[in-house]
Amino acid sequence: MNTESSLLHYDDLVGMETRDNGEGYVVVQEALPNIECTYIKQDMIPLYGEKMYIRASVAERLEKAQQILSDMCPTWKLKLAYAYRHPDVQQKYFDERLKEMRIVFPDADELELIRQAHLLSASPDVAGHPTGGAIDVTLTSPEGEIDMGTAIADFSDSMKIRTFVEGLEHDQKKHRLLLRNILIEVGFAPFDGEWWHFSYGDKEWATYYEKEFAIYGPLKIEGV
Repeated sequence: MNTESSLLHYDDLVGMETRDNGEGYVVVQEALPNIECTYIKQDMIPLYGEKMYIRASVAERLEKAQQILSDMCPTWKLKLAYAYRHPDVQQKYFDERLKEMRIVFPDADELELIRQAHLLSASPDVAGHPTGGAIDVTLTSPEGEIDMGTAIADFSDSMKIRTFVEGLEHDQKKHRLLLRNILIEVGFAPFDGEWWHFSYGDKEWATYYEKEFAIYGPLKIEGV
């Protein structure tokens, strides 16, 4: 079983080189019909409707993860709440956070402001979602979403969303570790600051696994 890892911060990621391998992307709902997809945030709806996009190798790994989950819990499924994010949307979120940090830390230099803003919304130069390699995912069953201790993408308690936070009920901890271990088994890197966030191919994945470089850079998928 994998144990808790240190959270990666902006300084850990910014120096990682990217050599995009040019891999294409797929629509999750078309490539993986056995995986549920429901946006929580509505920011991609104006561009793509309900479609979610991920890189082809991410889809392959999600398919393997679903197979493992089905073998263990036959009625359970992976459920995506977010996948690809257009770089312009990522930039918008980050700019909003940066503006807030200028007020909170009026004497901080630009680098420190970026570090602080990144804690709330990933800086576009290191963000995973715009690469098509990052996903926000939970577990669901015919009875509804599995109890993970918080709802997916619920930021109302910034500590409780950490994977290894103290005070979780036994089953909540077990469910988080089940999701984490399955996705690590098929090659994803976890971000333990948000129990639902995993990635493959981006800077966080490359840093977590001590790769020489990331294989995915930002994509610009125009509205389709």
